[in-house]
Amino acid sequence: MVVAELWLSTPEGRTERVTLVNRVMVIGRDPACEFHLDDAGVSRRHAQIRPVAGGYVIEDLGSKNGTQVNGATLAVVRLRDGDVIVCGTRSMVFRQSAEAQTTTSLRLEDRGAAEPSTRYAGRTSDLVLPQQRLKVLYDLSDRLTRLRDSRDLLEDAMDVCFEMFRFERGAIGVREADRRTVDWPIIRNATGAEGELTISRTLVARAIERGERSVVVEAEAGSIDPSISMVRHGIRSALCVPLEYRGQILGVIYGDRISSGACYSDEDMDFLAGLARQVSIGLVNSRLHEEQKLRLQLEGEIALARDIQERLFPALLPRTGPVRIAAVNEPGRHVSGDYYDAIELGGGRWGILIADVTGKGVASSLLMANLQAAVRVTLDGARPLHELLGQWNTLIHRNTDARQFITCLVAIVDPNSRTVTLASAGHFFPYVVTPQRGASRELTVERGLPLGIQAPTEFASATVKLGPGSCTLFAYTDGVVEAMNADEELFGLPRTLDALHACPDLDPERMIVRVRSAITSFCGPVPQGDDITMLTVHLP
Repeated sequence: MVVAELWLSTPEGRTERVTLVNRVMVIGRDPACEFHLDDAGVSRRHAQIRPVAGGYVIEDLGSKNGTQVNGATLAVVRLRDGDVIVCGTRSMVFRQSAEAQTTTSLRLEDRGAAEPSTRYAGRTSDLVLPQQRLKVLYDLSDRLTRLRDSRDLLEDAMDVCFEMFRFERGAIGVREADRRTVDWPIIRNATGAEGELTISRTLVARAIERGERSVVVEAEAGSIDPSISMVRHGIRSALCVPLEYRGQILGVIYGDRISSGACYSDEDMDFLAGLARQVSIGLVNSRLHEEQKLRLQLEGEIALARDIQERLFPALLPRTGPVRIAAVNEPGRHVSGDYYDAIELGGGRWGILIADVTGKGVASSLLMANLQAAVRVTLDGARPLHELLGQWNTLIHRNTDARQFITCLVAIVDPNSRTVTLASAGHFFPYVVTPQRGASRELTVERGLPLGIQAPTEFASATVKLGPGSCTLFAYTDGVVEAMNADEELFGLPRTLDALHACPDLDPERMIVRVRSAITSFCGPVPQGDDITMLTVHLP
């Protein structure tokens, strides 16, 4: 038995060290408990620590406030060195002597003709068990299928095997769904000897590949001297059964005896197979639980990423005055690869930008954040826009590969001169919409390559006069025109312009709402497939 201690922290700040013994020890408020804790939050019989093969487990005894191990409230868990246990307001640390533990490795080998007698049962053959053992399986069902960490489950399953079958050595192998190889997270040796646990490759292969269970018994066990048999075969008897759930082989349980005189029977093999089915259910539950925890963690991280991303967009846009700006960004997934910005440059001028990173999701949003940082530092209205695009292109090219690039439109709107200076790195040109119904024109400039494809790259910029009278500049990403309905028909530019022309007052916010509503009506129940970003700038 492994030497272990429980270090209890007293209310006075002292630490008491208690050595665990080879029997069940109860923690509770009752003075009769082995670990008496005078704490109102501790139940009279709160939890128990019991020895198992190779260590100890702690089990909550239905306490009112629960038992925590490393911050998680658990019903039963195998203890590991350094685990922090909390009952009520009292904490204790489990310490396990490393010197007292034995190290056993596992090796698969092909046995020769002198192998002991082996009997196999196919995966379709029934389990033949007496009533007593069926009751034991029923009683073990909750213990082996309860929701918990997979490692704790497998450790507990091995404990049960050592208790029920008196294994002297044992191992549990687990195969991931997308792999053919078997990992061996649990290897146990109760003989106290270090070294290798050798298992027949044939037993494991037939369990994993065919779902067969097997029992190995010494040939003519009554007539062969045990010492000679042990030297010859290394074991007296062994059991090997698959971990199977709904036709899928999840792994294998193996155990043997090398010194005990009794050999395993076919009933033992069926009993272990029944137990393995319970373990398989617990393992599936554990995997689903771990996947759920991971999914929730990822969703939390993505929600945080979206929150951070939303803060990268301009917090306030001018809604009154000589320039009114409105914008929207709706990610196709949780985070967006689109980006827009509006920066006041002084003298009534505004720098505006809209960009679209290839791809979707977190990777695109990270590259978008990279561009946003560069824009906020360099877009000051003093440098020519084509030079800025060249600088941003060099940055993006250095920080990504050829599979990712950014289309980008940048412009400076001057309400005093009523001009727009613009430059494009592979992005759609904006449209200017005027009060006359159906009146709009595209503002064009020589279009350069998207950012990040090639460095260095030259870009061009141009200044366009807007003329007198009110107008609204409309810029967009491909999620607008490429929105698709159930017939796989694109929303397209003509429908986009029709929606813009249907807003005669040219209000920038209402124009965005009108276009978005038109897209929704067109697409119907088809989910949004890409980021949708629109930016409007109104000059009275």
